Amino acid sequence: MTQKREIRRLTRQIIQITFFLWMPALYTSAFSGVRYVIERIREGEPIEKNAFLVMLIALCGFTILFGRFFCGYVCAFGTLGDGMFALSQWVQKKVKKKLPKIPEEIGRRLQKIKYILLIVLMLIYALGFTKKFQGTSPWEVFSMLYTGKIPDLKYFIGWTFLVVILIGMCFKERFFCQYLCPMGAIFAWLPVLPFSVLDRDRSQCIPRCHACEIKCPADCQIKRDQKDGGECIHCLQCMDVCPKQNIHLGSGKKVQGNELPLVILKLVLFIGICIFAESL
Repeated sequence: MTQKREIRRLTRQIIQITFFLWMPALYTSAFSGVRYVIERIREGEPIEKNAFLVMLIALCGFTILFGRFFCGYVCAFGTLGDGMFALSQWVQKKVKKKLPKIPEEIGRRLQKIKYILLIVLMLIYALGFTKKFQGTSPWEVFSMLYTGKIPDLKYFIGWTFLVVILIGMCFKERFFCQYLCPMGAIFAWLPVLPFSVLDRDRSQCIPRCHACEIKCPADCQIKRDQKDGGECIHCLQCMDVCPKQNIHLGSGKKVQGNELPLVILKLVLFIGICIFAESL
């Protein structure tokens, strides 16, 4: 069992690094689709097919089918967050000092910020104020840095936001994904088909065991709080840490032991969708 967990963990890390190097712009492309739709509606122009719109539809459709696989395995910002948090944990062990933690209940309240941010951004696009906020996007600064360009002073606010996000990633696992990601807010609102929802047989749990909730990078509480089920990023860390192996995918049909093949299948389908989307 330990070997299977390690293989699954290593597989996820390889997938994350591969997509970080290969397709770092998937996140910004998808959210650009949101901006495109809103601005076309504001201008009274027909919505025509383009790469941003196709990528947005593809990612949303994939999320409905298979959950937030994109967030847990593919998103460049998610991978950056995992890397920053892992580096922070390593440094804390070396210096033998721990950073203060964000309490779970407070963290779950802070998750609402990303929905507010999404609404604010949609209003900016709808009111035609996009140019007035030029240089404030941390995602734009990140994209420029990734391509080797150094943003100038007109991106000072964007720089500031990016630095704050990087610092937050050191304090809290998946800091950006949980609290600030507007695309994550959209994914969290989407329904997920039952066979891709994580379930837990609570009757078999060890009394007062909260290992899965403690380990979860998104502060999910499987089955106890279904209204926050959209926060799950399908990293499957809860499965790895569960001492009774009670957590499974799907409503009623257990697939323990087959999670890795399912991850590979999702990966193949996701790559196929991305290639298809880019060809349109």
